[in-house]
Amino acid sequence: MMQKIKIFRNKEEIEEYVAVERELKLIVNDKTIAGVKLSPGYEEEFAIGYCFGEGLVKSLDSISEVKIVGNAAYVKADANFEASYEQYILSDCISGWRARIEAEEASVASDFRVSAGEIFEKMRELRDRARVWRKTGGAHSVAIVSGKEFLFVEDISRHIAIDKIIGIGVKRGIDFSNSYVLSSGRLTGDMALKIARMNIPVIASRTAPLSSSIECAERCNLTLIGFARGKRMNVYTHPGRIEFSH
Repeated sequence: MMQKIKIFRNKEEIEEYVAVERELKLIVNDKTIAGVKLSPGYEEEFAIGYCFGEGLVKSLDSISEVKIVGNAAYVKADANFEASYEQYILSDCISGWRARIEAEEASVASDFRVSAGEIFEKMRELRDRARVWRKTGGAHSVAIVSGKEFLFVEDISRHIAIDKIIGIGVKRGIDFSNSYVLSSGRLTGDMALKIARMNIPVIASRTAPLSSSIECAERCNLTLIGFARGKRMNVYTHPGRIEFSH
């Protein structure tokens, strides 16, 4: 995910790490769904996570094969995909994630609660594990915390990092309704919708949310947190899931 190159700094030649990217097409049942640039690794998990996060499949049983060949990820899915694909295309042409919320009636159904102290602790772990970011400054990190499990991934794209961590969680079979997501990057409406689709009740970022993510989270019953760093955080929506010590 990173490589060394020679650069000049103050007229001195030194070696520096840079993040590596690659191109990948996602093709489901012979339909090209997306063309992306991402960090090498977890390509299969990206393909699965993208299909789940975009609402194209709702069960791993709907996917019979994922194959990475060159710069393409080929997915074979059952008939449930075809119906979802038509809605996916229609919603995207109308008004993106807002139309999808209404069409799918996307809403998180979970009474999960987590302490602010735990989120601060796990956010520090997210930062400590961000090896590519520390060496290159060119990667985002995302984690799903589910009980004692801490599933982690880095990617050049904060959007793709969300897709990959969803795919990792799906393959691991975690209980999304009793989990939460941590992110190093800005949160957008389409990212929040992917989290809500997975019935993940809480997402926290160490940086800022955009207005679209706050609107989406409010409508989808998703707890959205920004600026979770040190001993402070901003809870923008549905704060009842966060336990603060007195």
